[in-house]
Amino acid sequence: MRFKDYFVKDFETHDEHYYPELKTHYYRCKEDDAIDAVKQLVKEVKGKIIDENELYLEIYFETSDYSCICKVTATSPVETAVDFKVTTYNLFGFGKGKKVIEELYKLLDKKLTFKGVGLFKGM
Repeated sequence: MRFKDYFVKDFETHDEHYYPELKTHYYRCKEDDAIDAVKQLVKEVKGKIIDENELYLEIYFETSDYSCICKVTATSPVETAVDFKVTTYNLFGFGKGKKVIEELYKLLDKKLTFKGVGLFKGM
């Protein structure tokens, strides 16, 4: 981890992230199945859904340690991308947001058929 990342409280995933662990994950499923899996994930991490935006397919939830926005994007009728943006509540992040995202993806990978990471980079 880079030195400055120990002082960052916000971590976000995307296709071209410099950390391979923080690249967008793609799943072989419909967007509704991905949204249901994310809702189950929130329950597993003892979180509370604050807002669910059906227009943009975003779910905002909070736990006692962090808040998270989960964005679900249908790249095709049977393929869905899931991105997270995590903000930790510590004074200094100490890289916790990165660890939280890794754990969220690990739990989501068990629920959905994992296809790959960063599949649409450079488009």
